[in-house]
Amino acid sequence: MQIVETIDEQAARWVARIDSGKLKAEEDPLLQAWLRADARHQGAYIRARARWVDFDRLAALHGTSDPPLEEIGPRREISRRQLLVAASVAGIAIVGGGFSWLALRRDEVRYATEIGEVRRVALVDGSTLILNTASEVTASFGKRQRALRLVRGEALFEVAHDKARPFTVYAHRSTVRAVGTAFAIRLEPTQLDVTVTEGVVELESATASGDGAASRGTGRIGARVGAMQQAVVVASRAPQLSAITPEEAERQLAWREGLVSFNGETLQVAVAEINRHNRRRIVVEDSALGARPVVGIFRATDLDAFAAAAAAALKARAVTDGDTIRLQPAPIQD
Repeated sequence: MQIVETIDEQAARWVARIDSGKLKAEEDPLLQAWLRADARHQGAYIRARARWVDFDRLAALHGTSDPPLEEIGPRREISRRQLLVAASVAGIAIVGGGFSWLALRRDEVRYATEIGEVRRVALVDGSTLILNTASEVTASFGKRQRALRLVRGEALFEVAHDKARPFTVYAHRSTVRAVGTAFAIRLEPTQLDVTVTEGVVELESATASGDGAASRGTGRIGARVGAMQQAVVVASRAPQLSAITPEEAERQLAWREGLVSFNGETLQVAVAEINRHNRRRIVVEDSALGARPVVGIFRATDLDAFAAAAAAALKARAVTDGDTIRLQPAPIQD
């Protein structure tokens, strides 16, 4: 039987070969060709490198590293190279910060990111969770269901197919159910955004007070959201569906690679988005300036570069005041 590796597994093996020093010079063109062959390959490679850094940090914390080759016997400890590949293949989650090793279990597990952090987690069922800045998700996996809750922020869910166990995400007073698909949820104070890039999800929202997880079946509004569609839920209204292009979906999900992308949003909206990723703040001190459109791709955590680019493009000025950057109209020249 031929074993077909996923893209993440292939990326993990490339990274393992590079780190071990086993990648021969003549193999580098093969790596470059693999990276160019599919737009998804580069993202998988970057994520694998990020996971490798976590392994290095974990080994340093515990004072461990790969054993010398001559010391490896039949009962050797598994190396971190093997663990990296195993994590991609088996869905073992290695989480930064506290470096929690998560085994297959039914009790609830919490995943969270700090401001300016993006984290990718392989869930125990084979699904993948990507958390945006300042976000939190809890997860519980049982024999009949996979239940997660988006507590705050934004997350992308790449769901492993399992018809016997629906994958359900609770967010405020809404639920999103899927079997095998990919979708993102963004939780705002006054609304919920659901963006589906693959497959179909079933979205339900409560029409009365009460938690979405507890009020299924009564007083709820439902909608099916397909691939390249976005649903916006506000208060107790029916979800508002709209079609999006693949390019727009990629732009909205640029945060996966630590980027923010704007295509005509107002400066005020752009500033609010980039402020989500930083402890420092940008303040727009003029309403007319704040209404000007912004176009460009920026590193989400590089507040100074964004402020400088915005000031230059909009003929404004950026004034640094402690932890605040103030965008102001440029003074009128006599």
